[in-house]
Amino acid sequence: MLPVTIPGRTVLASDDVLALVELHDGERESVLERCDDTFDPDPDDRPIPLTVPRSWAGLVLVETGEVLGTMSWRPVPHIVSVAGIGWNQGFHLLPTVQGRGLSSRGGLLLARYLFDTTEMDRIQAVTDPENVPARRGLEGAGFRLEGRVRGVVRRAGVPRDLLMYSMMRADLDAADAEREVLVRGGGVLLATSRPGDRRVVAAGGDDPFRVDRDHRLSPEAPRTPSTAAVLDEASGDLLGVVRWHAVGHGDTFGCAAWTIAADLVPAGRDVAVAVHRMLAGHLFDTTGLDRVEAGVDAEDESGRRVLEKAGFQLDGVLRGARVRDGRRRDLALYGLLRTECPKWTCSLAR
Repeated sequence: MLPVTIPGRTVLASDDVLALVELHDGERESVLERCDDTFDPDPDDRPIPLTVPRSWAGLVLVETGEVLGTMSWRPVPHIVSVAGIGWNQGFHLLPTVQGRGLSSRGGLLLARYLFDTTEMDRIQAVTDPENVPARRGLEGAGFRLEGRVRGVVRRAGVPRDLLMYSMMRADLDAADAEREVLVRGGGVLLATSRPGDRRVVAAGGDDPFRVDRDHRLSPEAPRTPSTAAVLDEASGDLLGVVRWHAVGHGDTFGCAAWTIAADLVPAGRDVAVAVHRMLAGHLFDTTGLDRVEAGVDAEDESGRRVLEKAGFQLDGVLRGARVRDGRRRDLALYGLLRTECPKWTCSLAR
């Protein structure tokens, strides 16, 4: 990509949509005044016993130069050596431009800039567990959830936990490298995913059975699910994204199962059966869990047929387990056991 030039700006880094630029006097303050401060920590003017340098940049649209927000970064020493220092990055996005995937794109752009211009191998970011848009932005940029840091900030006079996300230089190198094929069969591939895959798939169509967005924090332990890209084997086109995470039905390893889901563009829905077969077989081949399950809206007849053709059996209907169009809806829960895995399902995964 050719270097981007924006009149009156010093460009630090850019992609085809956004640019990181040096801020003019007063711009940072202007942006921060207009941003939502719901999750900001309480002011604290007490002197701290160390110097924490913090750098700032503006996030602007390449096409127009419009300022969308700010990005910041500061060093975080984990041990007393250069190798033990990482970057902590943050962002403030104007309310008028939120909900467009810009925080993910901006977070990835800043990560690339920091890895390209410094020797640090780790970038981290923290956010309030209830700040679901920020969490989605970090996950969309390719950051991984590491865990919860207890009582690290005060808000409204109360110690609050933060969630810790991170990206390693090796993570970004892997995302830039050629995709690794995990499973192939039926004219499609399951391959390593890249930041932005889910955003591309979401823009490709509207699922009438998609659950309502809900920014409230689930009482379930936060996690970043594993993902893989669905590719057309002949063209390499992105057809969708599959994801999976473990769920527990008891307190032991043997009581755990994989829950899987697939988000496919309209052109990829014809391969949905193969995708579910391949992912189930891959999980049985590469892990020790003996059950794979998937849920689908009870009214989604097409989705239910896909699971049944893929070899899953209906375990039952969970009443009111999801919210769609403002109403509680039933969820049809399907399961597949290792002992039930048809030979054609497992053979596709090898």
